[in-house]
Amino acid sequence: MRGNLDECLTLIFGSEGGYVNHPKDPGGATKYGITAATLGAHRGLGRPATPDEVKALSLAEATRILEAQYARSIRFDDLPVGIDYAVLDFAVNSGPAQAAKTLQRALGVNPDGVIGEKTIDAIMNRQQAALINLYCDERLAFLKKLKTWSTFGKGWARRVAEVRAGAVKMSRGASPMTPVTPAGTAKALPADTKATATSGGKGSIMATIGVATTTVSATTDKLAPLAGAGNKLIDYAFTALTVIGVLLSVAGIALVARSQLRALRSGAPV
Repeated sequence: MRGNLDECLTLIFGSEGGYVNHPKDPGGATKYGITAATLGAHRGLGRPATPDEVKALSLAEATRILEAQYARSIRFDDLPVGIDYAVLDFAVNSGPAQAAKTLQRALGVNPDGVIGEKTIDAIMNRQQAALINLYCDERLAFLKKLKTWSTFGKGWARRVAEVRAGAVKMSRGASPMTPVTPAGTAKALPADTKATATSGGKGSIMATIGVATTTVSATTDKLAPLAGAGNKLIDYAFTALTVIGVLLSVAGIALVARSQLRALRSGAPV
């Protein structure tokens, strides 16, 4: 697989998060974007995996599943940078066939759900950023028609917005900006590869993040009793520090997720 798959998977794992088993989610128990049915099929169980089996899914196995059943299905290596991320994220969220059909409709080719040479040729004849925006519009329109939109719509809309922004930046040769994450949500984000190329660099950055997080948290705690009392300046400061604290926590998660993916590529244990 092409080199930027690591970055795409890091973003997707962050969007999907860890183990969830929402009663209104037709996919049932899910971890790292892998449903019980997908895990059962991957392992040849002849049945969906149990919630406990899903909960025990490792990042290494999840990576193998996304590569084999999703990245290859959408011809990730043949898609332009940026388009590849947008299509892969949709595939993990809604299935490879739906992701392919939506892309084909955006391109005006036969939506058979299989990305072939005609689809690839049509992509190459389009302006990439414009196609990404159109594709994300089509994806959002599809999601809004689902009966579970009232339950999951807010999160889906936020995810599509983050993918749209990240994919456009990728198409222009830049790394996606860190999206603002709601408090209490763990999101894996792309790490700075130059700054974290060595174990010393990772340790230094993690230490810096730790100190900064502690400082911000302490300041936020002091402002908390004063927030909401009518002082707009304090309210703005409290909100800003809360967001900064979340982003610092997310940055730490990002470094760990990126390191794990690199370890998988090198064969090191995770």
